[in-house]
Amino acid sequence: MKNSHGVLSGTLCLAFVAVVYCVWTAFGNDVNVCVTEGCSLYQDANLGGVSLWWIGAVTFAVLALLALVGAARVGRVIAGLALAGDILLLLLMAATAPCISCLGAALFFAGVYACFRRADMDPQGKGAPMRRSILVLCWLVLFLINAGASARLAASVWSISDPSGSPSVRVFYSPSCSACAQAIDALSGNVSVAFYPVAETPDDVYMVAAMREAVDRGLNMKEALELAKKAENPGGLAAISPDMLWLRLRLLRNKAHVYLSGSQTVPFIEYHGLPAMLAPKPESKARQKQAADRKEETPAQDAAPRPSAASLPLEPVTGGLTPRGGNAATENSFENSSLFDDPVVGSCGGQTPCPE
Repeated sequence: MKNSHGVLSGTLCLAFVAVVYCVWTAFGNDVNVCVTEGCSLYQDANLGGVSLWWIGAVTFAVLALLALVGAARVGRVIAGLALAGDILLLLLMAATAPCISCLGAALFFAGVYACFRRADMDPQGKGAPMRRSILVLCWLVLFLINAGASARLAASVWSISDPSGSPSVRVFYSPSCSACAQAIDALSGNVSVAFYPVAETPDDVYMVAAMREAVDRGLNMKEALELAKKAENPGGLAAISPDMLWLRLRLLRNKAHVYLSGSQTVPFIEYHGLPAMLAPKPESKARQKQAADRKEETPAQDAAPRPSAASLPLEPVTGGLTPRGGNAATENSFENSSLFDDPVVGSCGGQTPCPE
């Protein structure tokens, strides 16, 4: 690692590449390699108003200069302090969200420190035995924790349907759950929705496989669910075929998403944005004109005083929604509005088994 001129060539190259990486990331590279939300969370992180990426670039530049002059002892101390700071950042990410770009920088910190440490402890390059570093072991444990969390977050959920664009509603369901069938019947075709199957019973795997085939043939979710209820366990080698094993992994990822979201039951419904059923309905122009005409026809002196807000009677709630104008239900509401009542009308999974 150390040549006749005293230059730590390997350490110098690694530190130089780290400088380029930090500068490239600080300027906002066009290549999105991050698959977790940690990158967005830490992209503007700074210390005293200075971006952590620029601080990292300066640190690696100093380490590169020390490697150029062969100052192994000083380089080891500075690299050790930088690695200790990176350990604190890894600890913070482990408690919040991992950042793939930050993990890349962490590899450079550990690599440069290891190179300086080896050069300091074995200056002749004769392969002297090296003691384990507590600092590196702490870094390695936290790095593996963050890498595992990144891999888990990178495993995206799988939708049996293929909606166009970004669906506003995501429904996690089990084919053996009666409440899930109600959700499919109420939501399918009414809103932009994607359906994500999970396996709550052993037979759910084969029912989902049947639903997938039905959806691929062009059937809608309601029809596919009816066909899936007749599916049977194929048995034999078909039950452990690569396709079925891959399907089981997908279902397990979907179920893990439900559990990580704080729920253990299905149907589990996620909304992206404000649900349309909760948004106020704008009055049509015709109604606005009629209201204006009635106001003009009513003399001001005959107008009865309006009651205060405290004396207004509470409107009845029907199907979890507050009707407007005394109507029994709002316009464009779902036919089966009891699905959205509070509390939840039905679910299965976790401690509540799905009905047969």
